[in-house]
Amino acid sequence: MKWSKSVPMFFRQAARDSEDGFTLVEILLAVSLVALMATLVFGSLYVTIGAIDSARISATNDQIVRSTLRIMANELSISVDRQTGPWTGVNGQYEGRPADSIAFLTMGQFRGAESANDTELVRIVYTKEGDRLLRFVRRNLHGLTDESIEQVELATKVKGFNVRYYDSKGNRWMDEWNSSGRGTPIAVLLELTVLQEKEELQTVRQWVTIGAGAS
Repeated sequence: MKWSKSVPMFFRQAARDSEDGFTLVEILLAVSLVALMATLVFGSLYVTIGAIDSARISATNDQIVRSTLRIMANELSISVDRQTGPWTGVNGQYEGRPADSIAFLTMGQFRGAESANDTELVRIVYTKEGDRLLRFVRRNLHGLTDESIEQVELATKVKGFNVRYYDSKGNRWMDEWNSSGRGTPIAVLLELTVLQEKEELQTVRQWVTIGAGAS
């Protein structure tokens, strides 16, 4: 009996099927899985980048607000009370939120003008107008016109500007201040509320000790 040296039929069929490669269904499934994985990876990357950008924007806005309050604190810390410019704090509201104003005298070195002398007194007013926090500076205390007034926008998207004053004689915090018979407050609390990203409100506080207030 002779043995055939040819490969059995079922072996040949299996080999041929293997050489044919993946079926169309398998290829489609593989492509779908790759696409799904790519979507998940890029989606996660997009969310991560978005979170990083939001954090950076939030940090930048927070730094701006705190820098603004530090500038105000520096000027308030050496403020004085004179007849030519009484120390005044007005309690106000705008659209149901605090919109206070402060007016005082301070040294010219903080007013930002190149011609200011270190010993020159200037009149400074902080006030909220609309959604802006503004700083007005009058160089000539005895001037009758507005030519000597400088205006600077300190912050935007401001939803609240609240100021409280500590009266050392009465040992209490007050919402308004009139320097008549009091001089300057011994301390001031500044509260600035701004609108951040995603319509979130952020309130930053700054305590200020006024050197002249203790006298």
